[in-house]
Amino acid sequence: MGGSLCTFGLGSLKRRASRLVNSVSRKFTNLEDSICNKLKRNSRMAPDINRIWDTNQIWDPISGPVVDPAEERKSLVKRASNQKVLVPDLVSLLPTWPCDIQPDIDEVNEEIDEWLKGVDISEDKKAKHRARGNYALLTAVYYPHCKKDKMLALTQFLYWVFFFDDDIDTGGELTDDTEATLRVCEEAHKCVDDCLGPTPIFIAPADIRSTVEMLYPILKDLHAEMMPSGIERLRVELHEYLNGVERQQGVRQGSRLPDPWYHLQIRADDVGAIPNIVQAEYAMDFALPESVWQHESIQTMVHESTVLTILVNEIYSTQKEFRDSQLENFIFLLMNKYNISIHSAIDKTLDLIREHYEIFSEAEERLPWSKNDEKLNMAIQQTVVTCKRLVTGTAYWR
Repeated sequence: MGGSLCTFGLGSLKRRASRLVNSVSRKFTNLEDSICNKLKRNSRMAPDINRIWDTNQIWDPISGPVVDPAEERKSLVKRASNQKVLVPDLVSLLPTWPCDIQPDIDEVNEEIDEWLKGVDISEDKKAKHRARGNYALLTAVYYPHCKKDKMLALTQFLYWVFFFDDDIDTGGELTDDTEATLRVCEEAHKCVDDCLGPTPIFIAPADIRSTVEMLYPILKDLHAEMMPSGIERLRVELHEYLNGVERQQGVRQGSRLPDPWYHLQIRADDVGAIPNIVQAEYAMDFALPESVWQHESIQTMVHESTVLTILVNEIYSTQKEFRDSQLENFIFLLMNKYNISIHSAIDKTLDLIREHYEIFSEAEERLPWSKNDEKLNMAIQQTVVTCKRLVTGTAYWR
């Protein structure tokens, strides 16, 4: 089985570990209510979580007993430094799940390069993202059978996600500026309602942040070829994504490292996975009725594919985030909460991937297939396959 070898060096983490940050500035009551409601719809947790971990503290954003925040980070950095970890091919943990590629990647990238010239983002940021991330490839593995023109719009959407996240993520312009983050998220919320609401407006207001301004024409293209039910679903899920971004920044500004399970739950919102699932309706020209979307089996698969995508991403991101002084990663947070090695933390995360895969597979047996509506069955099948491609595509792309 193939894999990649990662070595963790101290790098700039020593500098960050010695710096105390302000206490968590955000209340978490609304988040708890939101997550509790979601878990009511997806009540079965992975067996490994129930068996091995104490999940009674899942809503506590802070890990463990009271400790000095700087010492907590220093200790974790020391334990992870210079450790060599063999990361397996995670696609191999998802047998039978598809991983195909749309063939027009090179042509789409050429069109993206032309499009980027007109996007009001700094040239340094554009160059960084073109060099580090082939988002056309990510689109190609998410939607391998979509037409080239639609692949372009979907790739533009992914660029927006990464540009937007880059401002707020660790090391971004807004990382330590809560007021500015709330302001840009408010602008993005307005954009979503402007473009996907009942009376769409696709003209961006003056004096908004460029990462919001660029979203208006992207949503206009998506809106033009989606059914009303899909448009409304995308509107709701983009609001959820933006709410998650706001909460995640509150965690990053905390002096203490968060609880790994709390981190996993809020990542389920801010990772942006569900909008990508909804956009399959645009990519593949189908419409899934809201009543079917809300069926417990579909909701379970959407939830499980989101969690699986996060776990895959967290494993493959450990080395990069360690180098970027970002310890808010599920692997490092497991190490911190349970005082285990990085090897044990990755092994436990691999177990979780296997178990969430099983939960997804069990839900697939409960799908509400129609006896005589083949069009509906095709929409269900496309939604399920997209959930799977979200995971395998992320693993392939990373």
